[in-house]
Amino acid sequence: MPPRSLDSIAVVGAGNAGHAMAADLALKGFSVRLYELPRFAEFIRPTQERGGIELTGVVGEGFAEPELITTDIAQAIKGASHIFVVTQALAHEEVAELCAPYVEESQTIVLFPGSGGALQVAKTFEDNGVTKKVFFAETVTLPYACRMQGAAWINVHSGPAAREIIAALPGKDTGAVIEATKSAYPMLSPAKHVLEIALYNPNILLHPIGVIFNLGRIEYSKGEFWMYKEAFTPSVMKLLKALEKERVAMLRVLNVEPMEFEAYYEYRYQKPWSDFAAVASKGPASANTRYISEDIPIGMVLWASLGDMLGVPTPTARSLFHISSVIHDTDYWQGGRTTEKLGLADMTVEELNRYLLEGEARSA
Repeated sequence: MPPRSLDSIAVVGAGNAGHAMAADLALKGFSVRLYELPRFAEFIRPTQERGGIELTGVVGEGFAEPELITTDIAQAIKGASHIFVVTQALAHEEVAELCAPYVEESQTIVLFPGSGGALQVAKTFEDNGVTKKVFFAETVTLPYACRMQGAAWINVHSGPAAREIIAALPGKDTGAVIEATKSAYPMLSPAKHVLEIALYNPNILLHPIGVIFNLGRIEYSKGEFWMYKEAFTPSVMKLLKALEKERVAMLRVLNVEPMEFEAYYEYRYQKPWSDFAAVASKGPASANTRYISEDIPIGMVLWASLGDMLGVPTPTARSLFHISSVIHDTDYWQGGRTTEKLGLADMTVEELNRYLLEGEARSA
């Protein structure tokens, strides 16, 4: 049974990106519901009170009126052909737990971005006894760079890229997912599998190194720090290149011919990496940033854990999550996204590739 054609969309997560996605797609004529986790209800209340979202910026302008703005997950996803998840990656497991009782046959769940989240959602559904055929997919990054400017007002300063790669779990479903989703996002193009997507996430490669090795400047400047303009000096780039070698080695073991990050950026945006560095946003303003608290446990821990599984040494990744754990007084490995937590532990490389591409369970 193929995925449903796109006829209605539940946008799960009503932060900056969720507001941008819901507003953009609603103004383009799609049937959209916007959902927020109940514990963040106060953040969505102004949008509920206004009955919609004011959109400004590069993707268009106008007042978008989603058909539903809610904290009830059952209402949000009932009858939706697509569920677009734009929460922090740290919330993927929670979102999967909430959705599991209510998902329907042939719905498509796309995580923007995933960082291996499709694997997490699939495992959570399995653990919850979901037997319906649901299509899982993820992209490398969010389609929008945006900021809330006021109550129910989102400004988008960078819209969907010229290309955005996507993969389904299993990879054999990727073409069908793209076909069912392209009316909303025509720039989607296929990757080999979801771990290729996870390993291409540029945030994991750039953010922790950019923050950790500039913390003195970040804390001294008290908010006057522009990471992409300031952080990547020649010495810091040496560290980034060392991390890049670990990532490239893992991709090759997974039978993916990798692009290095500058080439990937140019492939995705159709412009040189130097352009991005010149126009990037200000920040972060302190060590208390998602560039560590999300990108380390969700991204860097997965990279190191996957390296162990594939027999690829990852000393740079391991040093980064160790230093981050010290800075934040926590154990990021303990709470991180490991291959064991994703249900991949003890697979051989051959079993892993069959699971990623064909959905075949590993041998008993």
